[in-house]
Amino acid sequence: MRLKPFLCAVGLLSSSAMASTDASLHDFADLRGDWTCHGVLPASGKTIDSTVNFALDLDGKALVKHHDDTSPPATYHALEAWGFDAGNHRYNATILDSFGGARVFSSEGWKEGRLVWNSAPDVKPVQRFVYSREGDQALRIDWEVERNGALVMGDTLHCVRSAAAR
Repeated sequence: MRLKPFLCAVGLLSSSAMASTDASLHDFADLRGDWTCHGVLPASGKTIDSTVNFALDLDGKALVKHHDDTSPPATYHALEAWGFDAGNHRYNATILDSFGGARVFSSEGWKEGRLVWNSAPDVKPVQRFVYSREGDQALRIDWEVERNGALVMGDTLHCVRSAAAR
């Protein structure tokens, strides 16, 4: 089970951001810091507000992301750990969330300004996160989920780097 190694890694994480970045995570270094996000749930039209924080850890070999919804009911919170799997030449991410979920994703990294995380085969329904750069200080995060055999938009967040981090 892949969850056990992730939990061990989370137990070793420190709260301070590491100054150096492992070469495999260099393309994620500019994500570090606090982001404020606003988006919409297309199915209902409801808006959603969130904060996101990225920090390097494990001597720059892991990127840790905290995602917290802030608009009511503000029940979704997630902790993600991103790392590089040199043997398979891909990035892996594990997401633990406040609903008890533990999902594994993989990515080939940034391509043409987009970072696509595809869910592992055992994640049901199939899911995908697409990160798109919107200039130096903005980021779009789309969560897509399979419904009736096709990926549909679950939600979209437009995030800007928090003023304190600029």
